[in-house]
Amino acid sequence: MQRSAGSGPTASIPSLRTSSTAARTCCARSPGRASSSGTDPRRARLQATSRHPPRQLYDAAMTAIQLREHSESAPLRLPAAARSALLEAAADKITVVATADPQKVILRTGSWVGALVVPGCTIRVEPRAPMENLFTMFSAGLPPDVWGGGTVGWDGDSELVDGVAAFLVRAIDAATRRGLLHGYVTIEEDTSVIRGRLLVDQIAIRPWNAATPPCRYDEFTPDIEENRLLLCAVRQVLSWPNLPPLVRRDGLRLVQRFEGVRATSPDEHRAELPITRLNEHYAPALELARKALDGITIRHLDGDETAHAFMVDLDDLFRRWITVELASRLWPEVSLEERPQYALDVQEQWHFTPDLLLRRDQRPVLVGNVTYHLAGGRHDGSDFYPLLAYASALGLEAGLLIYAGADAPPAPEVVVRSIGTRLLCVPLRLNVPAARLAGSLDTLAELVRVVSYPRPVAVR
Repeated sequence: MQRSAGSGPTASIPSLRTSSTAARTCCARSPGRASSSGTDPRRARLQATSRHPPRQLYDAAMTAIQLREHSESAPLRLPAAARSALLEAAADKITVVATADPQKVILRTGSWVGALVVPGCTIRVEPRAPMENLFTMFSAGLPPDVWGGGTVGWDGDSELVDGVAAFLVRAIDAATRRGLLHGYVTIEEDTSVIRGRLLVDQIAIRPWNAATPPCRYDEFTPDIEENRLLLCAVRQVLSWPNLPPLVRRDGLRLVQRFEGVRATSPDEHRAELPITRLNEHYAPALELARKALDGITIRHLDGDETAHAFMVDLDDLFRRWITVELASRLWPEVSLEERPQYALDVQEQWHFTPDLLLRRDQRPVLVGNVTYHLAGGRHDGSDFYPLLAYASALGLEAGLLIYAGADAPPAPEVVVRSIGTRLLCVPLRLNVPAARLAGSLDTLAELVRVVSYPRPVAVR
Protein backbone atom coordinates (compact mmCIF):
# COMPACT_ATOMS: atom_id res chain seq x y z
CA MET A 1 0.00 0.00 0.00
CA GLN A 2 1.51 3.29 -1.10
CA ARG A 3 1.39 6.04 1.48
CA SER A 4 2.09 9.71 1.68
CA ALA A 5 2.27 12.08 4.61
CA GLY A 6 -0.73 14.33 4.96
CA SER A 7 -0.35 18.04 5.31
CA GLY A 8 -3.71 19.03 6.75
CA PRO A 9 -3.42 21.69 9.47
CA THR A 10 -4.15 20.54 12.97
CA ALA A 11 -3.87 22.48 16.19
CA SER A 12 -1.44 21.14 18.76
CA ILE A 13 -2.57 20.49 22.28
CA PRO A 14 -1.75 23.60 24.31
CA SER A 15 -1.47 21.83 27.65
CA LEU A 16 1.21 19.46 26.38
CA ARG A 17 3.93 22.10 26.52
CA THR A 18 6.89 20.72 28.39
CA SER A 19 7.94 22.20 31.66
CA SER A 20 8.57 20.78 35.07
CA THR A 21 5.43 22.38 36.44
CA ALA A 22 3.26 21.07 33.62
CA ALA A 23 4.62 17.57 33.99
CA ARG A 24 3.96 17.56 37.69
CA THR A 25 0.49 18.99 37.19
CA CYS A 26 -0.30 16.38 34.54
CA CYS A 27 0.66 13.59 36.87
CA ALA A 28 -0.89 15.01 40.03
CA ARG A 29 -3.70 13.15 41.65
CA SER A 30 -7.17 14.44 41.25
CA PRO A 31 -8.59 16.34 44.24
CA GLY A 32 -10.78 13.44 45.27
CA ARG A 33 -7.89 11.05 45.70
CA ALA A 34 -5.78 10.82 48.82
CA SER A 35 -2.18 12.00 48.54
CA SER A 36 0.65 9.83 49.80
CA SER A 37 1.72 12.69 52.05
CA GLY A 38 -1.79 13.33 53.41
CA THR A 39 -3.24 12.43 56.74
CA ASP A 40 -5.13 9.31 55.72
CA PRO A 41 -3.86 6.74 58.26
CA ARG A 42 -4.90 3.77 56.13
CA ARG A 43 -2.89 5.09 53.18
CA ALA A 44 0.12 5.67 55.44
CA ARG A 45 -0.09 2.13 56.81
CA LEU A 46 -0.26 0.71 53.29
CA GLN A 47 2.83 2.61 52.13
CA ALA A 48 4.71 1.58 55.23
CA THR A 49 3.74 -2.00 54.48
CA SER A 50 5.11 -1.74 50.93
CA ARG A 51 8.51 -0.65 52.30
CA HIS A 52 8.79 -3.20 55.08
CA PRO A 53 6.03 -5.78 54.58
CA PRO A 54 5.39 -7.80 57.74
CA ARG A 55 3.92 -11.25 57.54
CA GLN A 56 0.36 -10.26 58.40
CA LEU A 57 -3.04 -10.97 56.93
CA TYR A 58 -4.74 -8.24 54.93
CA ASP A 59 -8.49 -7.88 55.23
CA ALA A 60 -10.91 -7.62 52.31
CA ALA A 61 -12.10 -4.23 53.59
CA MET A 62 -8.71 -2.79 52.61
CA THR A 63 -9.27 -1.02 49.28
CA ALA A 64 -5.64 -0.47 48.23
CA ILE A 65 -2.68 -2.85 48.20
CA GLN A 66 0.86 -1.60 47.54
CA LEU A 67 3.43 -4.03 46.15
CA ARG A 68 6.89 -3.83 44.65
CA GLU A 69 8.06 -5.40 41.42
CA HIS A 70 9.56 -8.89 41.77
CA SER A 71 8.14 -9.36 45.25
CA GLU A 72 5.58 -11.45 47.07
CA SER A 73 2.75 -10.23 49.24
CA ALA A 74 1.58 -11.53 52.56
CA PRO A 75 -1.60 -13.66 52.48
CA LEU A 76 -4.52 -11.54 51.25
CA ARG A 77 -8.13 -12.10 52.16
CA LEU A 78 -10.02 -11.42 48.91
CA PRO A 79 -13.62 -12.19 48.00
CA ALA A 80 -14.32 -14.67 45.24
CA ALA A 81 -15.34 -11.90 42.81
CA ALA A 82 -12.04 -10.08 43.31
CA ARG A 83 -10.00 -13.26 42.84
CA SER A 84 -11.86 -14.15 39.66
CA ALA A 85 -11.48 -10.62 38.28
CA LEU A 86 -7.79 -10.65 39.13
CA LEU A 87 -7.26 -13.81 37.12
CA GLU A 88 -9.24 -12.33 34.23
CA ALA A 89 -7.49 -8.96 34.03
CA ALA A 90 -3.88 -9.77 34.92
CA ALA A 91 -3.31 -13.49 34.50
CA ASP A 92 0.08 -12.95 32.80
CA LYS A 93 1.10 -9.90 34.85
CA ILE A 94 0.47 -10.88 38.48
CA THR A 95 0.66 -14.48 39.68
CA VAL A 96 -2.07 -15.54 42.09
CA VAL A 97 -0.87 -18.30 44.43
CA ALA A 98 -3.42 -20.29 46.40
CA THR A 99 -3.00 -20.95 50.11
CA ALA A 100 -4.39 -23.51 52.53
CA ASP A 101 -7.23 -21.10 53.29
CA PRO A 102 -9.48 -20.82 50.20
CA GLN A 103 -10.32 -17.21 51.16
CA LYS A 104 -6.68 -16.10 51.07
CA VAL A 105 -4.21 -15.81 48.20
CA ILE A 106 -0.63 -14.61 47.76
CA LEU A 107 0.19 -12.17 44.96
CA ARG A 108 3.55 -12.58 43.26
CA THR A 109 4.75 -9.75 41.03
CA GLY A 110 7.28 -9.78 38.21
CA SER A 111 8.46 -7.13 35.78
CA TRP A 112 4.98 -5.65 35.22
CA VAL A 113 4.34 -2.42 37.16
CA GLY A 114 1.28 -0.19 37.29
CA ALA A 115 -2.21 -0.47 38.73
CA LEU A 116 -4.99 -3.03 38.67
CA VAL A 117 -8.56 -2.22 39.71
CA VAL A 118 -10.91 -5.11 40.51
CA PRO A 119 -14.22 -5.00 42.43
CA GLY A 120 -13.46 -3.89 45.97
CA CYS A 121 -9.69 -3.76 45.57
CA THR A 122 -6.97 -1.67 43.90
CA ILE A 123 -3.52 -3.20 43.49
CA ARG A 124 -0.54 -0.96 42.73
CA VAL A 125 2.81 -2.44 41.72
CA GLU A 126 5.61 0.10 42.07
CA PRO A 127 9.00 -0.05 40.33
CA ARG A 128 12.22 -0.02 42.32
CA ALA A 129 13.81 2.51 39.98
CA PRO A 130 13.18 6.25 40.50
CA MET A 131 10.34 7.71 38.47
CA GLU A 132 12.72 10.05 36.64
CA ASN A 133 14.81 7.14 35.33
CA LEU A 134 11.70 5.22 34.37
CA PHE A 135 10.52 8.02 32.11
CA THR A 136 14.03 8.44 30.75
CA MET A 137 13.65 4.90 29.43
CA PHE A 138 10.27 5.79 27.98
CA SER A 139 11.71 8.77 26.12
CA ALA A 140 14.33 6.71 24.26
CA GLY A 141 13.96 7.32 20.54
CA LEU A 142 11.42 10.12 20.90
CA PRO A 143 12.13 13.51 19.29
CA PRO A 144 13.38 16.22 21.68
CA ASP A 145 10.33 18.41 21.08
CA VAL A 146 8.13 15.94 22.98
CA TRP A 147 9.43 17.35 26.26
CA GLY A 148 10.95 20.60 25.03
CA GLY A 149 13.94 22.19 26.69
CA GLY A 150 12.78 21.72 30.28
CA THR A 151 13.16 18.74 32.51
CA VAL A 152 10.52 16.12 32.86
CA GLY A 153 10.06 16.78 36.54
CA TRP A 154 8.66 13.47 37.75
CA ASP A 155 9.01 12.92 41.47
CA GLY A 156 8.60 9.96 43.76
CA ASP A 157 5.02 10.86 44.62
CA SER A 158 3.83 10.79 41.01
CA GLU A 159 1.46 8.01 40.08
CA LEU A 160 3.05 5.69 37.56
CA VAL A 161 -0.20 5.18 35.66
CA ASP A 162 -0.88 8.92 35.46
CA GLY A 163 2.62 9.57 34.20
CA VAL A 164 2.52 6.84 31.56
CA ALA A 165 -0.85 8.08 30.32
CA ALA A 166 0.41 11.66 30.04
CA PHE A 167 3.61 10.47 28.37
CA LEU A 168 1.72 8.47 25.73
CA VAL A 169 -0.63 11.37 24.97
CA ARG A 170 2.34 13.70 24.50
CA ALA A 171 4.17 11.26 22.24
CA ILE A 172 1.14 10.76 19.97
CA ASP A 173 0.50 14.50 19.92
CA ALA A 174 4.09 15.15 18.81
CA ALA A 175 3.89 12.50 16.07
CA THR A 176 0.62 13.81 14.61
CA ARG A 177 1.08 17.54 15.21
CA ARG A 178 2.01 18.23 11.56
CA GLY A 179 -1.00 16.27 10.32
CA LEU A 180 -2.18 12.69 10.13
CA LEU A 181 -0.42 10.25 7.88
CA HIS A 182 -2.48 9.48 4.77
CA GLY A 183 -2.37 6.46 2.51
CA TYR A 184 -4.12 4.83 -0.43
CA VAL A 185 -6.69 2.23 0.54
CA THR A 186 -8.40 0.05 -2.08
CA ILE A 187 -12.20 0.21 -1.77
CA GLU A 188 -14.85 -1.85 -3.57
CA GLU A 189 -18.42 -0.59 -3.34
CA ASP A 190 -21.63 -0.15 -5.30
CA THR A 191 -22.01 3.49 -6.26
CA SER A 192 -24.22 5.54 -8.54
CA VAL A 193 -21.14 7.50 -9.72
CA ILE A 194 -18.46 5.45 -11.45
CA ARG A 195 -15.11 5.80 -9.69
CA GLY A 196 -11.92 4.03 -10.63
CA ARG A 197 -12.35 0.66 -12.32
CA LEU A 198 -15.78 -0.66 -13.26
CA LEU A 199 -16.15 -4.32 -12.22
CA VAL A 200 -17.81 -5.64 -15.36
CA ASP A 201 -17.69 -9.27 -14.21
CA GLN A 202 -19.76 -8.37 -11.14
CA ILE A 203 -22.33 -6.59 -13.34
CA ALA A 204 -22.66 -9.75 -15.45
CA ILE A 205 -23.42 -11.73 -12.31
CA ARG A 206 -25.91 -9.16 -10.95
CA PRO A 207 -27.34 -7.28 -13.93
CA TRP A 208 -30.32 -6.05 -11.90
CA ASN A 209 -27.90 -3.76 -9.97
CA ALA A 210 -26.78 -1.87 -13.08
CA ALA A 211 -28.10 1.39 -11.62
CA THR A 212 -25.43 1.21 -8.88
CA PRO A 213 -22.55 -0.64 -10.57
CA PRO A 214 -19.70 -2.04 -8.45
CA CYS A 215 -16.43 -0.11 -8.68
CA ARG A 216 -12.91 -0.50 -7.33
CA TYR A 217 -10.86 2.60 -6.60
CA ASP A 218 -8.03 3.83 -4.38
CA GLU A 219 -8.99 6.35 -1.71
CA PHE A 220 -6.39 8.73 -0.24
CA THR A 221 -7.48 8.65 3.38
CA PRO A 222 -6.21 8.92 6.96
CA ASP A 223 -8.02 5.67 7.80
CA ILE A 224 -4.85 3.53 7.72
CA GLU A 225 -3.33 1.05 10.17
CA GLU A 226 -0.91 3.51 11.77
CA ASN A 227 -3.62 6.00 12.69
CA ARG A 228 -5.95 3.25 13.86
CA LEU A 229 -3.28 1.98 16.25
CA LEU A 230 -2.62 5.43 17.71
CA LEU A 231 -6.34 6.16 18.07
CA CYS A 232 -6.93 2.80 19.74
CA ALA A 233 -4.15 3.52 22.26
CA VAL A 234 -5.60 6.93 23.16
CA ARG A 235 -9.09 5.47 23.57
CA GLN A 236 -7.71 2.73 25.83
CA VAL A 237 -5.95 5.32 27.98
CA LEU A 238 -9.20 7.28 28.29
CA SER A 239 -10.94 4.13 29.54
CA TRP A 240 -8.87 4.20 32.75
CA PRO A 241 -11.37 5.18 35.48
CA ASN A 242 -9.01 7.29 37.64
CA LEU A 243 -7.32 9.30 34.90
CA PRO A 244 -6.35 12.86 35.97
CA PRO A 245 -8.68 15.53 34.55
CA LEU A 246 -5.90 17.30 32.62
CA VAL A 247 -4.77 14.11 30.92
CA ARG A 248 -8.35 13.16 30.11
CA ARG A 249 -9.00 16.59 28.61
CA ASP A 250 -5.88 16.41 26.44
CA GLY A 251 -6.72 12.87 25.37
CA LEU A 252 -10.22 13.89 24.30
CA ARG A 253 -8.77 16.74 22.26
CA LEU A 254 -6.36 14.33 20.63
CA VAL A 255 -9.19 11.98 19.68
CA GLN A 256 -10.80 14.80 17.69
CA ARG A 257 -7.65 15.02 15.58
CA PHE A 258 -8.29 11.49 14.28
CA GLU A 259 -11.49 12.44 12.47
CA GLY A 260 -12.10 10.01 9.62
CA VAL A 261 -10.16 7.17 11.31
CA ARG A 262 -12.15 4.07 12.20
CA ALA A 263 -12.19 3.03 15.86
CA THR A 264 -10.76 -0.46 16.41
CA SER A 265 -10.24 -2.91 19.25
CA PRO A 266 -6.79 -3.84 20.63
CA ASP A 267 -7.08 -7.37 19.21
CA GLU A 268 -6.88 -5.94 15.68
CA HIS A 269 -3.34 -4.64 16.21
CA ARG A 270 -1.37 -7.80 16.88
CA ALA A 271 0.62 -7.71 13.62
CA GLU A 272 3.78 -5.61 13.39
CA LEU A 273 3.65 -2.58 11.11
CA PRO A 274 6.59 -2.10 8.74
CA ILE A 275 8.50 1.14 9.23
CA THR A 276 9.27 2.99 5.98
CA ARG A 277 10.54 6.46 5.13
CA LEU A 278 6.92 7.63 4.93
CA ASN A 279 5.94 6.64 8.47
CA GLU A 280 9.30 6.71 10.25
CA HIS A 281 8.27 9.85 12.18
CA TYR A 282 5.46 7.72 13.63
CA ALA A 283 7.81 4.92 14.78
CA PRO A 284 8.39 5.92 18.46
CA ALA A 285 4.71 6.72 19.01
CA LEU A 286 3.66 3.45 17.38
CA GLU A 287 5.95 1.46 19.65
CA LEU A 288 4.70 3.21 22.77
CA ALA A 289 1.11 2.74 21.62
CA ARG A 290 1.67 -0.98 21.17
CA LYS A 291 3.18 -1.24 24.66
CA ALA A 292 0.16 0.57 26.06
CA LEU A 293 -2.22 -1.84 24.35
CA ASP A 294 -0.28 -4.77 25.80
CA GLY A 295 -0.56 -3.36 29.32
CA ILE A 296 -4.10 -1.95 29.33
CA THR A 297 -6.76 -4.59 29.91
CA ILE A 298 -10.51 -4.14 30.35
CA ARG A 299 -12.64 -7.10 31.38
CA HIS A 300 -16.43 -6.92 31.74
CA LEU A 301 -17.59 -9.04 34.66
CA ASP A 302 -21.02 -10.07 35.88
CA GLY A 303 -23.48 -7.20 35.96
CA ASP A 304 -22.07 -3.71 35.50
CA GLU A 305 -18.72 -4.43 37.16
CA THR A 306 -15.46 -4.23 35.23
CA ALA A 307 -11.81 -4.95 35.92
CA HIS A 308 -9.13 -2.58 34.63
CA ALA A 309 -5.39 -3.11 34.37
CA PHE A 310 -2.93 -0.40 33.34
CA MET A 311 0.56 -1.88 33.54
CA VAL A 312 3.96 -1.59 31.89
CA ASP A 313 6.42 -4.42 31.21
CA LEU A 314 9.77 -3.21 32.54
CA ASP A 315 11.57 -6.10 30.88
CA ASP A 316 10.43 -4.99 27.43
CA LEU A 317 10.96 -1.30 28.27
CA PHE A 318 14.50 -1.93 29.52
CA ARG A 319 15.36 -3.94 26.41
CA ARG A 320 14.12 -1.20 24.09
CA TRP A 321 15.96 1.50 26.02
CA ILE A 322 19.31 -0.34 25.98
CA THR A 323 18.97 -1.04 22.27
CA VAL A 324 18.24 2.59 21.36
CA GLU A 325 20.94 4.05 23.61
CA LEU A 326 23.65 1.62 22.49
CA ALA A 327 22.81 2.09 18.82
CA SER A 328 23.14 5.88 19.09
CA ARG A 329 26.42 5.69 21.03
CA LEU A 330 28.13 3.07 18.85
CA TRP A 331 27.19 4.36 15.40
CA PRO A 332 28.91 4.54 12.90
CA GLU A 333 31.86 2.52 14.18
CA VAL A 334 29.66 -0.38 15.26
CA SER A 335 26.15 -1.03 13.94
CA LEU A 336 23.47 -2.69 16.05
CA GLU A 337 20.83 -5.06 14.71
CA GLU A 338 17.78 -5.55 16.92
CA ARG A 339 16.31 -9.05 17.33
CA PRO A 340 17.64 -10.68 14.14
CA GLN A 341 16.70 -14.28 13.35
CA TYR A 342 19.29 -16.94 12.56
CA ALA A 343 19.34 -20.71 12.11
CA LEU A 344 20.85 -22.68 14.97
CA ASP A 345 21.55 -25.89 13.02
CA VAL A 346 22.86 -26.68 9.55
CA GLN A 347 19.50 -28.08 8.44
CA GLU A 348 17.86 -24.77 9.52
CA GLN A 349 15.17 -26.53 11.54
CA TRP A 350 15.70 -24.49 14.72
CA HIS A 351 15.98 -20.73 14.81
CA PHE A 352 16.99 -18.28 17.51
CA THR A 353 16.47 -14.55 17.99
CA PRO A 354 19.00 -12.71 20.17
CA ASP A 355 18.08 -9.31 21.57
CA LEU A 356 20.90 -7.55 19.76
CA LEU A 357 23.71 -8.33 17.33
CA LEU A 358 26.65 -5.98 16.88
CA ARG A 359 28.46 -5.70 13.56
CA ARG A 360 31.74 -4.09 12.61
CA ASP A 361 32.29 -3.64 8.88
CA GLN A 362 29.12 -5.70 8.26
CA ARG A 363 30.67 -8.66 10.12
CA PRO A 364 29.09 -10.00 13.36
CA VAL A 365 31.43 -9.37 16.27
CA LEU A 366 29.27 -9.63 19.40
CA VAL A 367 25.87 -11.06 20.35
CA GLY A 368 23.91 -9.95 23.38
CA ASN A 369 20.82 -10.50 25.49
CA VAL A 370 19.11 -7.87 27.64
CA THR A 371 17.01 -8.78 30.66
CA TYR A 372 15.59 -6.58 33.38
CA HIS A 373 15.86 -9.04 36.24
CA LEU A 374 17.99 -12.16 36.63
CA ALA A 375 16.04 -14.74 38.60
CA GLY A 376 17.51 -17.66 40.47
CA GLY A 377 20.74 -18.03 42.39
CA ARG A 378 24.35 -17.40 41.48
CA HIS A 379 24.74 -20.89 40.03
CA ASP A 380 21.56 -20.78 37.93
CA GLY A 381 22.67 -20.75 34.28
CA SER A 382 19.27 -20.41 32.62
CA ASP A 383 20.16 -16.93 31.33
CA PHE A 384 23.58 -18.05 30.08
CA TYR A 385 22.67 -21.15 28.06
CA PRO A 386 20.82 -19.27 25.29
CA LEU A 387 23.63 -16.72 25.05
CA LEU A 388 26.21 -19.50 24.75
CA ALA A 389 24.17 -21.13 21.97
CA TYR A 390 23.93 -17.81 20.10
CA ALA A 391 27.67 -17.18 20.28
CA SER A 392 28.52 -20.76 19.23
CA ALA A 393 26.13 -20.75 16.27
CA LEU A 394 27.46 -17.40 15.02
CA GLY A 395 31.10 -18.38 15.58
CA LEU A 396 31.77 -15.52 18.00
CA GLU A 397 34.29 -15.42 20.82
CA ALA A 398 32.10 -13.57 23.30
CA GLY A 399 28.53 -12.91 24.34
CA LEU A 400 27.12 -10.02 26.36
CA LEU A 401 24.42 -10.20 29.05
CA ILE A 402 23.05 -6.84 30.25
CA TYR A 403 20.76 -6.76 33.28
CA ALA A 404 19.34 -4.21 35.72
CA GLY A 405 18.88 -6.34 38.82
CA ALA A 406 19.46 -9.87 40.08
CA ASP A 407 18.56 -12.04 43.04
CA ALA A 408 22.23 -13.05 43.19
CA PRO A 409 24.57 -11.12 40.84
CA PRO A 410 26.66 -13.44 38.64
CA ALA A 411 30.39 -13.16 38.05
CA PRO A 412 31.42 -10.33 35.69
CA GLU A 413 32.90 -12.84 33.24
CA VAL A 414 32.27 -16.53 32.66
CA VAL A 415 34.66 -18.51 30.45
CA VAL A 416 33.21 -21.72 29.05
CA ARG A 417 35.35 -24.80 29.48
CA SER A 418 37.00 -26.39 26.38
CA ILE A 419 35.75 -23.85 23.81
CA GLY A 420 36.87 -20.67 25.62
CA THR A 421 33.76 -18.59 24.85
CA ARG A 422 33.55 -15.54 27.13
CA LEU A 423 30.17 -14.54 28.55
CA LEU A 424 30.30 -10.99 29.91
CA CYS A 425 27.72 -9.94 32.53
CA VAL A 426 27.23 -6.19 32.86
CA PRO A 427 24.84 -4.73 35.47
CA LEU A 428 23.19 -1.39 34.77
CA ARG A 429 21.73 -0.08 38.02
CA LEU A 430 18.62 2.05 37.66
CA ASN A 431 18.33 3.27 41.27
CA VAL A 432 20.90 6.03 40.68
CA PRO A 433 20.60 9.70 39.66
CA ALA A 434 19.99 10.41 35.98
CA ALA A 435 23.50 11.84 35.47
CA ARG A 436 25.11 8.63 36.73
CA LEU A 437 22.76 6.61 34.55
CA ALA A 438 24.03 8.39 31.41
CA GLY A 439 27.61 7.75 32.55
CA SER A 440 26.86 4.04 32.98
CA LEU A 441 25.58 3.91 29.40
CA ASP A 442 28.78 5.55 28.15
CA THR A 443 30.85 2.99 30.04
CA LEU A 444 28.77 0.15 28.59
CA ALA A 445 29.22 1.49 25.05
CA GLU A 446 32.98 1.74 25.54
CA LEU A 447 33.09 -1.86 26.80
CA VAL A 448 31.21 -3.01 23.69
CA ARG A 449 33.71 -1.18 21.46
CA VAL A 450 36.65 -2.86 23.17
CA VAL A 451 35.14 -6.36 23.15
CA SER A 452 33.96 -6.09 19.55
CA TYR A 453 37.32 -4.88 18.26
CA PRO A 454 39.03 -7.71 16.32
CA ARG A 455 41.97 -9.27 18.10
CA PRO A 456 45.29 -9.38 16.25
CA VAL A 457 46.22 -12.81 14.92
CA ALA A 458 49.52 -14.12 16.22
CA VAL A 459 52.04 -14.83 13.43
CA ARG A 460 54.07 -17.98 13.88
